[in-house]
Amino acid sequence: MEDIGYGLANGKIILMGEHSVVYGKPAIALPFDKVQIESRIYKSEGPITIDCLYYKGALEEASDVIEGIRQLIQFVLTYLNQPVNGLHIKIDSNLPAQRGLGSSAAVSVAVVRSIFDAFKVPLSDELLHYFVGIAEQIHHTNPSGLDATTISSNRAIFFQKEKGKSPIPMQMDAILVVADTGRVGQTKQAVDEVRQLWSDNPTIVNPILDRLGALTEEVRGFLKNNEVIRLGLAMTEAHTLLKKINVSDEGLEFLVETALKNGALGAKLTGGGKGGCMIALTKSKEEAIHISKALLNAGAHHTWFYDLGEIIDEGNR
Repeated sequence: MEDIGYGLANGKIILMGEHSVVYGKPAIALPFDKVQIESRIYKSEGPITIDCLYYKGALEEASDVIEGIRQLIQFVLTYLNQPVNGLHIKIDSNLPAQRGLGSSAAVSVAVVRSIFDAFKVPLSDELLHYFVGIAEQIHHTNPSGLDATTISSNRAIFFQKEKGKSPIPMQMDAILVVADTGRVGQTKQAVDEVRQLWSDNPTIVNPILDRLGALTEEVRGFLKNNEVIRLGLAMTEAHTLLKKINVSDEGLEFLVETALKNGALGAKLTGGGKGGCMIALTKSKEEAIHISKALLNAGAHHTWFYDLGEIIDEGNR
């Protein structure tokens, strides 16, 4: 059976600004094409069917876990003045879910791109971001918009909730080692706990959030000017601050410490925390391989290498 529409989406890595972005501080996120999601559209008879990791069958009978995607598909087809039937949607992924790598937004991006491709309708970045935001609202209730913005635009992004996004011209000779703890990140729990901590102790939490925001501003300059050492120091400081607001956990701490002991220039959790992934900064592939082996020996489920020199400002990858 030949597909009539195809959509591809990368994951994302939050370099700086986890959690503080929810409170109006800036964040920096990078597209991460080592993990991807593909959506293919096929012609079929009868009601729309879907085949993905979490569900296989009629879209109308889908479980709540893909409610955001179900509503998104219906919304996009209605926008395109197409009947909500006669299609089969197959979603394939090597992007681990609930690890802070943007899986929910990536699924939405891939699905929207595949539907527009199936009906041969041009899709602007602005419209794509709008549609993805619909599903993200269902998945996350009050998303920052960072995942949707980064994944839909496919470039390094400096993002602030009330001010929008701007691309970052990257000039970095460095490699990130991305390590998956193998445990699902507890983003909602972490967000709720930070909010409660902020509500109970604003005089303690606000300076931490302010410093996270200031570090993110500094890092934007480091990325433009190839200041690898200073980037590493900022990453480690950010992790220490995130630990203070209870976003880290024992497993993440062990991997961050392992990376630093094995020569990483900086290391931190990435994403929502309490599980998920961490990142470590190195200057060379040889150092990255050494740190990767150490992280795997320390219990990391999987690692990837991410050459920051490959990120192009215009998004032409």
